[in-house]
Amino acid sequence: MPDFVKKSSLIYLLLASLFLLSAHCKKAGNDPDPQNPAAKCTITIDRSVKYQTIDGFGFFGACDVWWASGNLWNDAWGEKIISDLGITIWRNEWFPPSTQGVPQDADWAKQEPVVRNLKAKADKYGVDLKFIVSVWSPPADMKWLSEFSWAGDENATRQAGPVTTKNGGTLNPEKYNEYAAWLDSCIKSYKDSGIDLYALSLQNEPLFIEPYNSCTYTTSWYCDLLKNVVPAIKSSYPGIRIFGAENMLEMEGKSDNYPWFYHQAIRNDALAANSIDILAVHGYSDGLSPISGSELSQMWANHAREFSSAMNKAAWMTETSGYSDQWSGSGSTPGALNLAMDIYAGLAFGDMKAWIWWQGSELAGISNFSLMSNTVCGKKYYASKQFYRYVRPGAVRVKCISDDPDVFALAFDHPGKGTGTVILINGGTGEKSVTLEGSDLPEVYKIYLTDSGNKNCSESGTAKPGTGNSFTLPGSSIATLQAGGDPL
Repeated sequence: MPDFVKKSSLIYLLLASLFLLSAHCKKAGNDPDPQNPAAKCTITIDRSVKYQTIDGFGFFGACDVWWASGNLWNDAWGEKIISDLGITIWRNEWFPPSTQGVPQDADWAKQEPVVRNLKAKADKYGVDLKFIVSVWSPPADMKWLSEFSWAGDENATRQAGPVTTKNGGTLNPEKYNEYAAWLDSCIKSYKDSGIDLYALSLQNEPLFIEPYNSCTYTTSWYCDLLKNVVPAIKSSYPGIRIFGAENMLEMEGKSDNYPWFYHQAIRNDALAANSIDILAVHGYSDGLSPISGSELSQMWANHAREFSSAMNKAAWMTETSGYSDQWSGSGSTPGALNLAMDIYAGLAFGDMKAWIWWQGSELAGISNFSLMSNTVCGKKYYASKQFYRYVRPGAVRVKCISDDPDVFALAFDHPGKGTGTVILINGGTGEKSVTLEGSDLPEVYKIYLTDSGNKNCSESGTAKPGTGNSFTLPGSSIATLQAGGDPL
């Protein structure tokens, strides 16, 4: 079952004010209406000040959900996600074996054709696609019953008893070696298909008891898991990266919460910290409702200060969903423009290096939990494409400042490709007359625009840096400025 099943009774309060649509969006590059001139905005880029290097953007799963019985791969879909959307990370689940009365949605025999075809499609375009895996549950015969009231519960108990891969439980601490060997078999399966698995998470969302595959750990048990299992894995596969704890950003980054959860426990335990390479969070408040809006900036800043920067670890966001495919959302549900703003928050305030959506595609249609339906694309797809296609692995975020509070700006240099990218999000309703300033900028950028209307990452004119030059950024829109050629 998917991660968007409700995870707990936590009350989710949407923090963001949803953006209003403008009545009419002008094409970027057009002159402003002299009777209603656009507000002026200056974007200042300082390429000498560098921040994080990007690992990539991507999503989870096949052309359809793993629990479907239909075709999980088709060539047109593979072509679309690699050559158009431009994913550079693909996340998957390593399923435990089925047992009597407890079937599984998939196994390696079902997944391997998708994995192999995806690798071939990435190779066709010269894309070094990163394959990553999360575990939802160990095999049932490696688990015990468990009980604890909160992540740091010192009175937690675990003991033998009737348990399956579903409904929580925990890893039997006497089975660390067997669990490591089972994870080795995952890495070897990818290796036998011609893929060096890039990264592995030992447990998806370790706090939540779920009716689908799930396994729970206190913060202490999770640290023990890392210390006892990772060395065995790395003795066989030293190049693989370990990411975790894949808990909620609201818990790992909110000011009242972060001292009490997994990343704090890892930071406090030198051996556990040495056993993890990437600090990963999920962009939910409770595993169903996305965290969206202004409070994200403080959560990401806290997480960077207390954990990823302090521990010299990469920060990844490895799952989110729950956004409407409408541009500005529906009711209390954020939309595609909000999704872009939330990606911005992770990059700008959390020095985030990777962003990974939940289910990439569902054949039943574009839901709040998918970006596309086979090759049919909606607004979330195009809002994501503004980042995915143009900000490639190896791109370095550089200093970029907007003097307009409605315009959010990011800039990237890619030293390997010789490309430059600027992403601008106009959260206001009015269009802006934008000037780019900075030393040693490209002579001209192509503009790719997504708005509330019919612009879907569409080429929309050019922008030249320098005083005296400007271009129009429509209200409620995302523009990616690209120089140095196609980054794909």
